[in-house]
Amino acid sequence: MALDRFLKRFSIDKSIAGDVWGGFAAMLVALPASIAFGIAVYAVLGPQYIAVGSIAGILGAVALGIVAPILGGSPRLISAPCAPAAAIMGALAAELIKSGGLSPAQAVVFLMLVGLCAGLLEILYGALGGGRFIKYIPYPVVSGYLSGVGALIILSQLPKVLGLPRGMSLWEGILSPLSWQLPGIFIALATIAGVLLAPRILKSVPAVIFGLAAGVLAYLGISLFLPELRSLSGNKLVIGPLFQGEGVFFAALKERWVSLGNIRIADIAVLITPAATLSVLLSIDTLKTCVVMDTLTRSRHEANRELVGQGAANILSALIGGMPGAGTMGPTLVNVGSGARTRLSGVLEGVFILIAFL
Repeated sequence: MALDRFLKRFSIDKSIAGDVWGGFAAMLVALPASIAFGIAVYAVLGPQYIAVGSIAGILGAVALGIVAPILGGSPRLISAPCAPAAAIMGALAAELIKSGGLSPAQAVVFLMLVGLCAGLLEILYGALGGGRFIKYIPYPVVSGYLSGVGALIILSQLPKVLGLPRGMSLWEGILSPLSWQLPGIFIALATIAGVLLAPRILKSVPAVIFGLAAGVLAYLGISLFLPELRSLSGNKLVIGPLFQGEGVFFAALKERWVSLGNIRIADIAVLITPAATLSVLLSIDTLKTCVVMDTLTRSRHEANRELVGQGAANILSALIGGMPGAGTMGPTLVNVGSGARTRLSGVLEGVFILIAFL
């Protein structure tokens, strides 16, 4: 009986090949993007936090991928860390370090709290029926916000592409070509070219995966001429070890939970505005993706239930040190195009990412 209820909850029939392939293909798109978004946020705190950002992106993808489909109201939707979350969290991290007088470790706790509050607000929106208001948002507003997010991400990544020294501003670096690092520029251009050319070369492989492979091959090619790139020690072009010893990850996570107890009311007041902004953008991003998916599949999502599911997933993501996120367009389209039919595909996407991480 329990098995029958489980199968009915996920609308599973004897043919689940589409869900398996859809979840696997969506994982191939969501995983590298999640890592990139995590790095974009945590790299602001210093080079030693790049690995932390990678883990945050992966853990966020796992939590969102598994929890959101189970509790949400839109089958086939894929949830993962997204561009709006990276833009808001990255800007907040930079502000906390610059004007908040906080250490990077303290800033990590504040980011964790913002993600937690954003998840709680999403649940509140869903409980109050806020999902129905998506139809009143003008399309130019959504288009403008997405364009702005894209511009912010590009501007935040250009210093890394150019290999600028830490502390040098983007505009100062652009005017100082002698400070550019040619290997990094070549690898970035190869990655971009791979993404752009992928649809013309091999349509069955997601463009993000094709670009990732092109960038890695470019790095390996350059390393044949620059032996220092074949070493992890002091290499600024690689992420580096994710863990510096056994139990380090869990110790750091426990320290963050303990630090949450030291948060003051005044601190929460400062974080309410970015948390509210993040929750609204994530809600819009999710429901916008749901509307597009409804058009493609001739289905109908449950907006309020989806907001509750997204909020719960973001709360779990924050508690385990992951990035916040939303229902994302790219992985969702790949999931649908690969034959997914039920919410099981979303759960499998999160499970596949967890397996890859482990």
